[in-house]
Amino acid sequence: MRIRTPLNNKKDDLIFNIIQGDEKAFRQLFDMYYLRLYHVAIYYLSSKESAEEVVSDVFYTIWNRKETLHEIENIESYLYISTKNQALHYIRRSNTPECSPLDLYNIELIADNTNPESVLLDQEQQELIQKAINSLPEKCRKVFRLFLSDKLKQKEIATLLNISQKTVEAHIATAYKKIHAYLKKRY
Repeated sequence: MRIRTPLNNKKDDLIFNIIQGDEKAFRQLFDMYYLRLYHVAIYYLSSKESAEEVVSDVFYTIWNRKETLHEIENIESYLYISTKNQALHYIRRSNTPECSPLDLYNIELIADNTNPESVLLDQEQQELIQKAINSLPEKCRKVFRLFLSDKLKQKEIATLLNISQKTVEAHIATAYKKIHAYLKKRY
């Protein structure tokens, strides 16, 4: 078994310590990525419980196969892709997703005051923005929601969806332009 020596990179040190069986290092990795992986899983599964189960399964597998972690070049990409694959596997097993994954991501506007007229206008704005997002082409909408709602970086979205980073940038720019045009046309 080939074990790499710790490098100056903090993540490499963390992985090295996990390979050695360091539970604190594993907990650091878990804390570092859990929320982001949870958002990836919920994107596909539409269920909090299922998403939690999928992410737990990914980390369970990481811990049980910790001796092979030295073979992974990029742990971040590996975690995202593992979560995506585990979520898709979960869908195939259950074969009954509860609702469309895209329905989970709504943009909420916070009202500035409690004036009923203002609250109604804010609600109408929110619905209009949601309609604008829903009017985007499917791939563009997915990229935009991962970027806006999940706050994933463009590189992470590119890895997750198996597209180039330039394509991600183009989808985000297109989304903003189309949403702006949609809202301008309605107002």
